[in-house]
Amino acid sequence: MSSSDLSRRMAGAALAGLLSACAAADGKPAPAGVCPLRAQAWPSQIDVFDGDPAEQALLAPDAAAGANTYAVKGVYDQGRTVTIRCHYGKEAIDVKLATPVSVCRYSGDDAHPQVSCR
Repeated sequence: MSSSDLSRRMAGAALAGLLSACAAADGKPAPAGVCPLRAQAWPSQIDVFDGDPAEQALLAPDAAAGANTYAVKGVYDQGRTVTIRCHYGKEAIDVKLATPVSVCRYSGDDAHPQVSCR
């Protein structure tokens, strides 16, 4: 093996290691829920709304459905949709759940909150 082949292989191995380290920089997997990572930042707060957030119909967790759980089937049964507001510091994005879901559940910790719906 020539020295240039060896150099290329070592550079490729170093790049693969760097990419792997960057992908899991904070040791947490990418969120598998509604709120996406933005600029590698997790949401700082998550709100669940019945319809458009401008209508201010903020939903509270449903204790009967379980801790940190939102029973939202009734929203769709009445012809409305659920919107998840994902806050990132001073900015927020709204994710309208057009496809009906029955329940949304908040999970994670203060640094890595997430909500998933099914």
